[in-house]
Amino acid sequence: MNTREELAGFKPRSEYFIGIDSDGTVFDSMNIKHLKAFIPAALKVWDFGNETGTFGKIMEHINLYSQSRGINRFTGLLAAFEMLEAKTGAGLFDTAPLREFTRNSSALSNSALEAWMKKNPHPSLEKVYQWSLEADRLFEEHTRGLLPFTNVKPAIKLMAEKADIMVISSASGKGLDKDWEYSGLSQYTALIAGQELGSKKEQLSLGSSGKYPGEKVLMIGDAPGDLEAASAVGASFYPITPGREEDSWNLLLKEALPKFFAGTYRGEYEERLTAEFRNSLAP
Repeated sequence: MNTREELAGFKPRSEYFIGIDSDGTVFDSMNIKHLKAFIPAALKVWDFGNETGTFGKIMEHINLYSQSRGINRFTGLLAAFEMLEAKTGAGLFDTAPLREFTRNSSALSNSALEAWMKKNPHPSLEKVYQWSLEADRLFEEHTRGLLPFTNVKPAIKLMAEKADIMVISSASGKGLDKDWEYSGLSQYTALIAGQELGSKKEQLSLGSSGKYPGEKVLMIGDAPGDLEAASAVGASFYPITPGREEDSWNLLLKEALPKFFAGTYRGEYEERLTAEFRNSLAP
C-alpha cells in the first residue's frame, strides 16, 4: 500500500486515470467478509442474547443489500447497534464512544482506533478493536487463494495500456497488498490505497484531482460509496452490480471501457448504468 505522500505526489504517466474498488468489485469477497468474518467476530466479542439472529440480519442488510453497501466497518457496526436498539427497544451496548470515534477521527482504521484509544480509553472501544482484529483474522483465513471475477484480468490489462490504475478501498492495506499480489494484478497498478489513507473520496482526490481532466477519470465499484467518491471529484462511474458481477465485467471489457477511452461514455449511457445499479440495492 502507498502512503498519503505518495498519492499526493503521484505524477500522471498516462492520459487516463482509473480507480478500482477491491472487495466485491474485483474479488468475490463481500459475502465472505460479512458472513464469515464481521458477523461471526461480533458474535464472539458481544453477547446479543435472544437478538443474535436479528443482529446478523441487520448487519447483512447494512453491509450487503442496501444503499450503505461498502460502508466503513466501524460506521457500519455503529449503524447496526443503533438499528438493533431501535428494533428491540433495548440499549444493549454503550455506543457513545464508538459514535465519537466515527464522527471525529481523521481516519477509520485499526491503527486510527488504536491511536484514538490512547487519548480516549473506554472498555467498549476495546471490544470494538478486538472485534476488528478478529474480523481481519477470519477474513484472511477464508480468502486465502481467492481469485478475481472472470474478465477482471483482461479488463485491467486493457486499462493499463492507456490509464494509470489505482486501487481505492475501505479494506486494510495489508489485505489489499496480499490479494492483488497473489492474483497477479498488482503489476498493472500505479497506486494502492486502503482504509488507513482515509475515505474513498479522499483517496480518489489525492490520486487524481488536478492531475487529469474529469472526463478522463473513471471509478469502478460495487457500492454507493464508490459512486459518491466519483461524483465528489467530477469523475465518471462504472458499476459492478451485486449479483451480476461477471456480466458487469464482461460489459466493461467489451463495451463500456472502449466507450470511456473514446470519450463517449458520459451522458445517457453512464446514467442508464448508474440508475440500474441504484435500483439493484434496497433503501
